[in-house]
Amino acid sequence: MNNTRLKVYFFLLGLPALSGFAVLYLLPFCRTVWYSLIDNTYQANFVFLDNYINVLKNPYYQLAMKNTLIFSAVGVMSIGILSVMLSFGLLRLSKRLAFVKNLLIAPMVMPTAGIVFVWQIAFQNDWYRILTHSNNGEGLWTIFPIMLLYIWKNTGINIIILGAALIGIQEEVLEAATLDGADGFRLHRSVTLPLISPSLTFVIVLSFVNALKNFRESYLFFQTDYPPDAAYTVQYYMNNHFRKLNYQNLTAGSVMFTIVIVAILMAAYFREKRYNDKIY
Repeated sequence: MNNTRLKVYFFLLGLPALSGFAVLYLLPFCRTVWYSLIDNTYQANFVFLDNYINVLKNPYYQLAMKNTLIFSAVGVMSIGILSVMLSFGLLRLSKRLAFVKNLLIAPMVMPTAGIVFVWQIAFQNDWYRILTHSNNGEGLWTIFPIMLLYIWKNTGINIIILGAALIGIQEEVLEAATLDGADGFRLHRSVTLPLISPSLTFVIVLSFVNALKNFRESYLFFQTDYPPDAAYTVQYYMNNHFRKLNYQNLTAGSVMFTIVIVAILMAAYFREKRYNDKIY
């Protein structure tokens, strides 16, 4: 089978997925862009970038965007470091105890409502109220339960992915590096981490996406459309404007947020590609 026929074959295999993506995501997003460029859905007067300017001037959108990016950056960094450390430590243990993998994946399949109920019992008490009220709803302690829930829920799957990548490293490579003088931290920094960099990049991207999907847990924990300022994210902003039927602000904010997400993901992709080209 030549390359042309092989490409056509793979294209036909991926055609159902591409069609679903176009119908369920691409076309609705194009309609979202159109809504963001008109004044309302009834008169549909073209106003170009006026909605975007109004959203950018909105202090709640600025707060939501800042909190979302801070939560994602801190969460991804924390979960990435923790996942790498635990994947090294649990690699040998998982070979002996097969049920360890089941324990790691359990937080992702547990019902969110039940988990949040336990979190409310653990954190909605006097000492947590004192810590949050002392800084008027600002700072780390306000979002600490949500951050801890995010890390606990998503670390397991990251460990499994990184563990699979570590198992794929040939023992001869590590032995040769050890003979050359690499040992301990230097061995992992100079040999192990570069070899699992594709899996590590995937884990970072997956953690970033899961951080953006953390609205459900936050909403159930605070049980309000307007949580403390430190916990107010873009998802709250969009949800509140959807309730108000303010589709122009909703769509303009969604488009700008999508552009930021795509830019971050593309930067991660090109950085990984350039890093792999340098190594291989």
